[in-house]
Amino acid sequence: MIQFAILPILATVSEALAIPALVTSIFAIATTVFAWFATWFTKKIAINLTILTLILGLAFAAFVAIETMVLGLSYVAPEGLVKGFGMIVPSNLIPCASTVFSARVVRWVWEWKAYTINMMAS
Repeated sequence: MIQFAILPILATVSEALAIPALVTSIFAIATTVFAWFATWFTKKIAINLTILTLILGLAFAAFVAIETMVLGLSYVAPEGLVKGFGMIVPSNLIPCASTVFSARVVRWVWEWKAYTINMMAS
């Protein structure tokens, strides 16, 4: 007789535990989706920050190199030539040229990286 008295209690307990189990499974699915999205988003940001750092670093290095060359040439060049270039060449030529140069170097490195990956894959 005691066994029959326990059956309604077990049915009530199983109904009460169904909702927390459902919430737990939905939460587990949501956590998995969020973790995948966070990993994907972090990889994208890491790649973009790496590219940005490369371009800025190379632009600064190219800027310093071009500025040093121009400064060195201005000491040995005749004064009239320096004034003539000052009239023709815009004042932002060195930053623009260094940025274009660094962007081309980064693109070249990126293309070689893709070429290497394709060669290793095949």
